[in-house]
Amino acid sequence: MDKGSPVSEQYDDVYFSADDGLAETHHVFVKGNGLPGAWQGRKRFVVGETGFGTGLNFLAVWKMFVETADPDAQLHFVTYEKYPLAKETVAEALSVFRAELGAYADAFLEQYPVPVPGFHRIVFNGQIFLTLIIGDVNEEMPKTDACVDCWFLDGFTPAKNPEMWTDVVFQNMARMSKPGATLATFTAAGDVRRGLNAAGFMVEKRDGFGRKRDMVAGRYPGERGDETIAKQSVAIVGGGLAGTACAYALRRYGYEPVIYESSESLAAGASGNALGLVNPRFSAFRNAESDFYSSGFWNATRVFEQCEKEIDFQPSGALHLMTDEDKAKRLNAVYENWGWHDDLQILDEEAASEVAGIKIKHNALYLKKSCSVNPFKLCRYYADGVEVRTGANIKSLNDLEEEIVVLACGVAAKNFVPWLPVHTVRGQVSEVKATALSSQLRCNLHFGGYMAAARDGAHMVGASFQNWLTHSDVLDEDHADNIARLKGHVPVFAGEEFEVTGGRAALRTSSKDRFPIAGAVPGMEGVYVSTAHGSHGLVTSLAAGHMIADQIAGFPCAQSLEVQKSVSAQRFIDRMVRKGQAIA
Repeated sequence: MDKGSPVSEQYDDVYFSADDGLAETHHVFVKGNGLPGAWQGRKRFVVGETGFGTGLNFLAVWKMFVETADPDAQLHFVTYEKYPLAKETVAEALSVFRAELGAYADAFLEQYPVPVPGFHRIVFNGQIFLTLIIGDVNEEMPKTDACVDCWFLDGFTPAKNPEMWTDVVFQNMARMSKPGATLATFTAAGDVRRGLNAAGFMVEKRDGFGRKRDMVAGRYPGERGDETIAKQSVAIVGGGLAGTACAYALRRYGYEPVIYESSESLAAGASGNALGLVNPRFSAFRNAESDFYSSGFWNATRVFEQCEKEIDFQPSGALHLMTDEDKAKRLNAVYENWGWHDDLQILDEEAASEVAGIKIKHNALYLKKSCSVNPFKLCRYYADGVEVRTGANIKSLNDLEEEIVVLACGVAAKNFVPWLPVHTVRGQVSEVKATALSSQLRCNLHFGGYMAAARDGAHMVGASFQNWLTHSDVLDEDHADNIARLKGHVPVFAGEEFEVTGGRAALRTSSKDRFPIAGAVPGMEGVYVSTAHGSHGLVTSLAAGHMIADQIAGFPCAQSLEVQKSVSAQRFIDRMVRKGQAIA
């Protein structure tokens, strides 16, 4: 390909004009949508784009917004890409615009998401919000929850990529458009104009750029209203991962939440372990639930990499062992269906042993980007700069003065929403002294339990799963069970004598369907919940925090409509209604 003008392998078309890609962006999309005038005096402006490509349009608008918008205004850029480019390809393509966009390109590339399917939210300095949705726009746009001020229609030419220019796209553009929203596109194809007209847009031809004689600009009916955005005060009940992650997201959105914690410190309960392994919950098929774990995992690891020293970040990778036929079937299906082929590998025993540094007797799914962090320290990192009121025994929501309340207090959320189907599960972890053999382990192992690679001469082994116990006493028999499970699934350790040097037990909160509950509480205006994160709270708590912050702020949501429904408390009401049951 010519430097600065990459060509799509799928469509044999250039990503931007060989004449001058940045000038084309300004002529077609910036001028075509009346920017920067359209965002003057606005506190929030939302751009929707079909065809992210190299990110050139995003970077150009980012720079212009910083230079011309109100200092406290926010730009949201919601964009779709079916065939995401490798980070190296993007960097090379953008290099020709270094003089104009260098600082912005560097900041973008530093957080460039792993190109796996689903929704990816990246926040730049609390002012610029990128929601990159990887997948077929016809499938993903109907799932998108956003209100858009202007549209960039930048897919490849309709003759080469007709799937981008469909009635599904045009109709969903109309669904998400604010009154008076504008659009612009480089093409003036008749089918495109007719499709936009049929969806309700008023369009007109204008002079095109470079070799293109014509382009199209348009407008959705109605007039732009005066947008007043009042940031409401927010109380977060609970100072564990769920509560502090929500506070972290809200702070990045410009809110000043207050955390109310009943104990005398943050992370006093299940979030207080010194080590936590970061993995999604693997399910055989890709669906709304897997998408929640997927987006949560990649967003979390991106954050963890940025604050590695503060939270004891350890990028060790993880082997998920296929210890029985059912697990082998499920993990192989994950590899086939999740679309993570560059970041997941199926390994035979020999390859798994090579990765682990010890003899492994099972095939395994290898997640290279898995890591570990210190949840106790992570809660403090999330809560940095947030007002925290410890020893706060909230008995009624009427005790709180804030306008919005987020219940992130585990099973205690039932004190305020009695019908929530949540319960506790006792889990105990064991710290064992590393032996000469176990010290050779180079990654984390998962086998129904887990063993973390040694750190400071010790391994963390866990964890028990006891939904019938309600205490947090550390039990010797649970230490023995954790070690026995390890030896049963990793026979190379069968003859090792592991010395227990410590341990911790806590009560995790789980739901009736073992999936988190996050979002607005039905029938309770201004009340949200984030609970039941179970053993994957490091991944799901941050995903839930961003989703709730989006809902409170009225932002384009970082999760699809399907995901929002799948984690909502409403799902339990719907099930009870279908079964003819009354809500307790």
